[in-house]
Amino acid sequence: MVTTVSVAALRLGARAVRRAFDGSARDPAAAQERLRRRIVAGMADTAYGKACGIRRDMPYAAFAERVPLVDYEALEPWVERQMATREPILAPAPIVLFEETSGSSGRRKCIPYTQSLLSAFNRAFLLWVADLLLDGPRFVTGRAFFSISPAFREATTTRSGVPIGLADDTQYLTPMVRRAVRRRLVVPPAQSLQLGLEDYRLVLACRLLAAADLEILSTWSPTYLLAIMDVVDRRRDEIAAALARGRVTVPGSTFAVPDRPAVGVLLREREIDWQQVWPALALVSCWTDGASAPYAARLATRFPGCMLQGKGLLATEAPITMPLIRAEAPVPLVNDVFLEFERQDGSVGRLHELECGEEAGVIISQTGGLVRYRMGDRVQAVGRYGQTPCLRFLGRESVVSDLVGEKLNEAFVRDALHRVLGPETCGVVVPVADRGLPGYLCVTERLPADADVVAARVDAALCRAFQYRQARLLGQLDALRLVVLPDLARRLERLWLGRGLKWGDVKQVALLSRATTEELSALFAGSLSELVGSRAA
Repeated sequence: MVTTVSVAALRLGARAVRRAFDGSARDPAAAQERLRRRIVAGMADTAYGKACGIRRDMPYAAFAERVPLVDYEALEPWVERQMATREPILAPAPIVLFEETSGSSGRRKCIPYTQSLLSAFNRAFLLWVADLLLDGPRFVTGRAFFSISPAFREATTTRSGVPIGLADDTQYLTPMVRRAVRRRLVVPPAQSLQLGLEDYRLVLACRLLAAADLEILSTWSPTYLLAIMDVVDRRRDEIAAALARGRVTVPGSTFAVPDRPAVGVLLREREIDWQQVWPALALVSCWTDGASAPYAARLATRFPGCMLQGKGLLATEAPITMPLIRAEAPVPLVNDVFLEFERQDGSVGRLHELECGEEAGVIISQTGGLVRYRMGDRVQAVGRYGQTPCLRFLGRESVVSDLVGEKLNEAFVRDALHRVLGPETCGVVVPVADRGLPGYLCVTERLPADADVVAARVDAALCRAFQYRQARLLGQLDALRLVVLPDLARRLERLWLGRGLKWGDVKQVALLSRATTEELSALFAGSLSELVGSRAA
């Protein structure tokens, strides 16, 4: 991130970045209106905007009346048209690439990127760096690891020749920022990106353990780091030998790694002392909210003297919020994404209209062509930064299970698991309708009490939802059953990778609502019907 020589210069630049953002945060209504006008002016020149009847100088009320709220399914025909041509179908500026995404529960989507949208991600990164330099831990070496996930896929283009997919997460940054960052990054050898996932993890683990001066670990999901730690734990002898001789060998390839023989002593201990592995580590950055909370709690116990900072809401579709150390929760990027919020009663409000404690679904408009787009994320307004409401991520709104009309959503299920299993126990609820009376499985890595007691408590917690309780009382849903899988996180990871997600983009959920029978059989490594027939496995 930084070098010792350039710290002073970077701090001066950081103050300018945050001063500009703080000015906008003091008047979010004005900042958001300036951005909305710019988005509307560009939209007027697109095929989609003309179909909506958009005028360049349209006020908010008319804009909200003319432009419908959409999800990806509604917008997909327009995206396909954009992929087939370089004409301004969704965005007035040229599309420089399409990025594929398929959240842990949804279908695969292709998101168009303009240069201005990429610049918004770059500004979000600079704001984060600025905040850390001004208010964060004291960094000396600036050595960092950012989760640069190999895509494990072939490079492709659209019919019009536009690239599909970013090579890695640093491609969101400008070339100048990318060069500055890469100088201080711990990175795996380029050739290792062609390896299978397990071998890639081994090479990456060796590189990371060789970096005694590592100060920053930044990933999206905490399970990314936990998976690396699991590789270290399982392959201690190989890693110790590799760091003693300065090279790691996997089938068909050998890669140089910096030697660090002292790691071998640490790996011989029954419990690895991760603070000794990285004595300079000052910051771990990852998702900490929603279903990621128990995994983040595990990281916190392994790095008790280190700052654990939650990520903001940064989606493939847009950078939405950014964590700032002086803020109670991540702060909306008021200059880069126009935000509206859908309340439970169906009304829609703007950012400055959110009240503290209010919960709502996120709607974004950005400069890449997505306008009034439902993200499917639910947030809560928590405190203010300047006059801007801060937003805490609650869960995915679109993850809903509805076997017989019970309509359980992901945020509610996550809260139920948290109440019963505790904040550090990983679990997921799975709807099952393949045999006999439909019902749910609660899958957890460990039991805090007797299996039948835990199952009954989770069932009771779900009964706080009126429709679920009614379905249980009417005999429409069977009693919840419990399954214990000690390696649950690893099994879920394989499920997401099988859907084509990048390793670093894997995000755990508390409700697995759209899994196929084949995916569930693979998850449980056996016959699903046998598991459904038992109280615990």
